[in-house]
Amino acid sequence: MTWVAGVVAAAALVVIGLQGLPSAAPRAADPAPPSDTRPLAATSLAGTTPDGAASVAADDTLVLDPALIRLFDYYLTTVGERPIAEIQAQVERDLDGRLAPHAARQAKDLFARYVRFKTALQAQRPAKPVGRSVDMLRAGLRMMRALRATYFSDAESQALFGPQDAEASAALARMDIEQDPALTDAQRRVRLAALDARLPASVRAEREAPLAVVRLEEAARQIRAQGGSEDDVYRMRAAATSPEAANRLADVDRDEAAWKARIAAYQSQRSAVLAAPGSDTDRAAALSDLRNRLFTPDEQRRLAAYEG
Repeated sequence: MTWVAGVVAAAALVVIGLQGLPSAAPRAADPAPPSDTRPLAATSLAGTTPDGAASVAADDTLVLDPALIRLFDYYLTTVGERPIAEIQAQVERDLDGRLAPHAARQAKDLFARYVRFKTALQAQRPAKPVGRSVDMLRAGLRMMRALRATYFSDAESQALFGPQDAEASAALARMDIEQDPALTDAQRRVRLAALDARLPASVRAEREAPLAVVRLEEAARQIRAQGGSEDDVYRMRAAATSPEAANRLADVDRDEAAWKARIAAYQSQRSAVLAAPGSDTDRAAALSDLRNRLFTPDEQRRLAAYEG
């Protein structure tokens, strides 16, 4: 199940890479805003810090890397909230503040091409999908890369989109194995393991992190089932991670135990209220008082799951 969830998340990455600007986005011909406007204040980006980065190399040229695309995408999330010309003006002000003049001009040119590419990508419609979803995504990815090549050189594409392309290709390779009807479960596991073995160590570690937490909690359950104490659980966790992490997990355990105790008390007292004589109005008032005594307003939103 963990593996399938990883494949779904990876497939989502491919789909995101195939997306262009929203079709309702205003065109670049819209008038630019006055220079004294502050367009971010009235958008969903209000109060946020720009994601990504823009930097200069030793020779005063622009550094091309995925962080620059993340910066562009940060501002482009407001497409639909404000005209594209207004977004472009904001991006250019940001670039002027971050970069030397020559590098800023290069970055502005890249942003303009990126917007044209995403707009063209939105307008392009793939053929009607046939067969497996992995085949549809692979065809879409080929289409996207062919279109991108008309706006960026090979060197630019590798520098700006290389890691994203590599992740998308790895995701499709996984999906291909998962969706191959000719493979038995055993063959599928072998091929997936071989695919994992070719991944960089950093990527393998990232994929293993969620499984490590699952294994840690399974070990804690086994210790308790065998009569072990919470101190035994703490020592196991500290040895596997660190004393600080073991302390945080112990705090989570205590919070969970306290929550379960309050839920048990609530369910018992709720049953008593519902069984007591009186009108529906009296019972509703008693239940409301019970909830307010045991839970905060935010916690009360979760009670429906325990009242079935």
